Amino acid sequence: MKTILFAVYAAVAVVACSPSTKTSIKGTVSEGAAGEVAIKVRNLGIDTLITPAEGKFSLDLPVDKMVIGNAFFGNQYSSFILDGEAITINFDGSENPSVTAKAKKGANVSFAKFLEWNDDFMKRYYAAAEMPGSESTLSNMEEEFNNKMKELTKENNALGIYAVRNLQSFLEPAEMRELINGLHSDLKEHESIVALIKSIESKEATSAGKMFTDFEVTQPDGSVKKLSDYVGKGKFILADFWASWCGPCRREIPNLKKVYDKFHGDNFDILSIAVWDKVEDTQKAIAEEGLNWNHIIDAQRIPTDLYGIEGIPAIILFGPDGTILNRGEDLRGEKMEPTIAGYLE
Repeated sequence: MKTILFAVYAAVAVVACSPSTKTSIKGTVSEGAAGEVAIKVRNLGIDTLITPAEGKFSLDLPVDKMVIGNAFFGNQYSSFILDGEAITINFDGSENPSVTAKAKKGANVSFAKFLEWNDDFMKRYYAAAEMPGSESTLSNMEEEFNNKMKELTKENNALGIYAVRNLQSFLEPAEMRELINGLHSDLKEHESIVALIKSIESKEATSAGKMFTDFEVTQPDGSVKKLSDYVGKGKFILADFWASWCGPCRREIPNLKKVYDKFHGDNFDILSIAVWDKVEDTQKAIAEEGLNWNHIIDAQRIPTDLYGIEGIPAIILFGPDGTILNRGEDLRGEKMEPTIAGYLE
């Protein structure tokens, strides 16, 4: 009986309500505050300025629950999902302006709760990262983050997409396929998830036990460097895919230096591959950090697309013949040295 009644209620809801054709944005700015409100929706090519009248502003946007928009006023910033519900943004001078959805349930309600959780999590994470001997704490926090992302994959909107893409950096391809298979059909058909599936296929093609896939990158001086210039030449090669702006990448450098100092020689070497970065920023970071091993810079998405890398740092250990030996989490942090030692014995 409950099933029948539910179906009836659902039918009534469909008859009584029609889908919204717009996402209405209304908002206020602090009394006496001057300036324009910028509304940007990168995925839809929307970038507009609004001059508040008597401290108020409004704008109608399209409906696309898979898209996140951003609003800016001075140094204040807020985000929202274009889910067709009315949204109120209050630029009250605080660092994180409030975003209130008219609906008591919906994408923006879930989004607001997540942003509050995420703000607290990131403060705790960065505080822990500054503490000596925090490897265990950070590992537990990463597990906490992953569990939160898994929970959010149930959201049939942009928040669900965000969660899935974050998890790719931590889950094995088989786990990601299982996760994607359990998503709502709207999410599975979204272009970003389709692209993610292709990335998983690339990761599977370059998984442990497979031979390395070569690539080449033109360097700033006009020379061309290939992965095969280093890999498959009789040495174990630890390849670190990184960027100067990436905090976790920079925090791995002490671990890389430790294994380099201990194992570097005829049998082992390190190769850093700079991706998604500006050449000048990479070169500056190399000098600042004193990275005295081999480098390929300005690689951008060439290697990350080939190897299905969606998050950095990504570290891969290649065997002397070019076989991929390991590309897992045990090449990170305190686990790096004993893991490499195990292969070199």
